[in-house]
Amino acid sequence: MWENKRRLNKLGEFRPLMIRYFNNSRVGLGGGRVEEDAAREARNKINLFREEIHSIILNSGIDPTFSWTPPAAVGDHAIEVDLIENIFNLDRFDIGPSNLLAVIDRTIGKYDSNRKAALVRTFNPFFYLGWILDTISDLPFIVIGILGFNRQKMKMSAIGRLVKRVLYLILVVAACLAILHLLDFLGPIKQFVYQLLDLSKPIDLEGNLNLPEQR
Repeated sequence: MWENKRRLNKLGEFRPLMIRYFNNSRVGLGGGRVEEDAAREARNKINLFREEIHSIILNSGIDPTFSWTPPAAVGDHAIEVDLIENIFNLDRFDIGPSNLLAVIDRTIGKYDSNRKAALVRTFNPFFYLGWILDTISDLPFIVIGILGFNRQKMKMSAIGRLVKRVLYLILVVAACLAILHLLDFLGPIKQFVYQLLDLSKPIDLEGNLNLPEQR
């Protein structure tokens, strides 16, 4: 619940900054943006937590990318432009700021409609377990970010998503086995699986092999 509220507050801070920047800047003759003092001030504040806003949007399940097709004369393929990462370069792709505003508003709407569910999650221990597992599975990407690479871009790539899913699955299985062991259910489950597979060497309820004694 508190995290949901915090993210909403961050988005609420980011939205007017973005509007202030574009309302106080314009496209110059050379193609770059000419910024007034208010725009430069907004730009500095935007850069302070742009990475966090990017993460908040991705965690909401909303894709902040825009499919851009270069002019026919260039002859290149369409590419996906991340609106947050390229917030100050949207004119280069002929993308209006309204597209970025739509992403922000959709994200705000997503978190706002999720308030009741967030309240329920606050008292759900499995939510915190899932959060811990998700954080641990993010460690490789945190290291990538520390090394200077684009953490979010790597995380959202096909390979990155596959790595995260595999790590998360391994962690879930390990957590389930640990819980079963603490509840003393692991031995009976091993016995059942062993009997199910019809193996020749039975095991006791503690999971140990019952080997014949040597004579």
